[in-house]
Amino acid sequence: MKSASVIAPGLILALAATACGSTPMHSQVPRTHVDVKDNQPPKPVIQRNPHPTAYEVTLAIKDAPGPFEVVKAAMQYEVLEPSCRPDLGGMAGTRASLLEWVPVELHKQADGTYRGTIYDGLLKDEDYYGLGVCHWSLVTVQFKLLKSLQESDPSFSYHLWHEDLQHATQVPAYFPRSAYNDTSSEGIAFPGVDSPEKFKPEARDKLFVMNISIN
Repeated sequence: MKSASVIAPGLILALAATACGSTPMHSQVPRTHVDVKDNQPPKPVIQRNPHPTAYEVTLAIKDAPGPFEVVKAAMQYEVLEPSCRPDLGGMAGTRASLLEWVPVELHKQADGTYRGTIYDGLLKDEDYYGLGVCHWSLVTVQFKLLKSLQESDPSFSYHLWHEDLQHATQVPAYFPRSAYNDTSSEGIAFPGVDSPEKFKPEARDKLFVMNISIN
């Protein structure tokens, strides 16, 4: 069940250190004009809506071969319509990007699961560059598991897409158990898949799963 949530004025993929519930995002550059020096316009001040739609998520990890030192998540917001973003010149149609990663604070529960809140409609649509209103879209939420903070250790990630958030109640992400101790490539990242059938038959009983429940 999705519900409306009120976020106080001060509210990782990609996954920044500031969590939801902290101060709003602010830019060092005031939103007064577009200076395209070096083909990079200044980043505007991005405000947050006071009443976004909230989805409560629970993350459960099952059959993993060992613990994870870090479990984190972040929402990727992006302005997809190009007309409200400055033209950078050069190649035709090249526009400045407008993208934000907003961390999701996950709290570990007594049963070993993690709970947090994902917000749809979190960022405020505004005319940031004097070119028309920019409309923010929640594109995806990235969940990431880190065996440790050692750069040589692997990580595991899964993207929960906006349509999953709206229509699914539980989304599984499967990973090979053997990857947990994989040191063949420093810091290798393993993407999760949504079905064990996508693995070879002989590997299907050698998986662990990250179940994402949405309410």
